[in-house]
Amino acid sequence: MILYQWDAAGFFIGQQEVDEDGALPQRSTPTKPPKLTGTQVARWAGQGWEKLAKAPDPDPVQELVEAVISRYEEAVQNQLDSAAKGRGYDSLFTAISYAEEPAVPRFQADGQAFRRWRSLVWDYAHTELNAVLAGEKPQPDLDTFLVGMPALELPV
Repeated sequence: MILYQWDAAGFFIGQQEVDEDGALPQRSTPTKPPKLTGTQVARWAGQGWEKLAKAPDPDPVQELVEAVISRYEEAVQNQLDSAAKGRGYDSLFTAISYAEEPAVPRFQADGQAFRRWRSLVWDYAHTELNAVLAGEKPQPDLDTFLVGMPALELPV
């Protein structure tokens, strides 16, 4: 069976063939979208497809918010990876991969410490960013935001 899929805003993004006995993937329907020409786009309207003359212009405020969040998240990830590299690992992911490996206790202890720190850092980052988005606090500059991250506590 062919299913037609849409994105979070409801716009048609493609089709996928699936087993008829399986569950439908999210944001999909067996109802074929209308034939489109030129700049037309199809949007799922809950019970069927609607044809629009063109895609709506993006919301510049939302794009700005997403860009700022992305910049802060990228900076956080860079800090996490830099700390792991400073300890001799390729990345945070590599350091954490040792958390359940008991063959070399110091690597395991490092992995557990980095894993714990990663959770604390992302909890801090998302809590702070959500408070800014909710208007509960002003947006800090990036350096201040990064200085506020929880400290990494590595074994000696």
